[in-house]
Amino acid sequence: MVDENNKSDKSEEIKIEVRDENSNCESKNGEAHCGEDNERETIDDKKEHHKKKHSEESEKFIKLSKEDLIKEYDKLIIENEKLKKVKEEKEKESNEYLDRYRRTLADMENLRKRVTLEKQDALKYANFNIVSDLLTILDDFQRAIDSAKAGNIDFENYQIGIEMIEKQFLDILFKKYGVVKFGDKGEEFDPNIHSAMMMEEGDFKFEEITEVFRNGYSLHDRVIRAAEVKIGKPKA
Repeated sequence: MVDENNKSDKSEEIKIEVRDENSNCESKNGEAHCGEDNERETIDDKKEHHKKKHSEESEKFIKLSKEDLIKEYDKLIIENEKLKKVKEEKEKESNEYLDRYRRTLADMENLRKRVTLEKQDALKYANFNIVSDLLTILDDFQRAIDSAKAGNIDFENYQIGIEMIEKQFLDILFKKYGVVKFGDKGEEFDPNIHSAMMMEEGDFKFEEITEVFRNGYSLHDRVIRAAEVKIGKPKA
């Protein structure tokens, strides 16, 4: 006799598959599995769609005639030539700008050197003209000295000659070079251009120069040397 409990256990171990044709579901070991086939069919459909699209594009490219390919090739050649010309023109323009920049830079450097040399020469030979004029005065003094050494001296004429040399010298300084003398007796005292060496109080209306020890000189409103003077000051 077969044990009924053993039959029951064996029946539970048997895999039972129940397929429902309407629901497209199956049951294995009592568990339901539905929709897997539908999912596989969807993925397959997508793959098939992409494959078909790629195939259509390939066929479209293959259908291009030989003449169309030649036309496309010619167009590319023309575009390439245009680009080459544009490149050559830009390179030429760039080289011209570079050459112009280098020449301008060289001109500026030459100008700087020339200005520097001219400035150095101007400073070096700034006193050229005045020295040339003073040499003339020196020649006159030399002749006067030679005359005195010779012993043939007419003091009156000698004095006149010295005064002529002085006048010539003053004309060069005052008229030609614009030197101005100041510090004469009776001038009002100005501490900017006068140097008071001595001072006295008296019946003076203002501080004035009463005695000149050394004249002052200026050139174009710039004091070369202050005048050394004695001044009279009003009584306090």
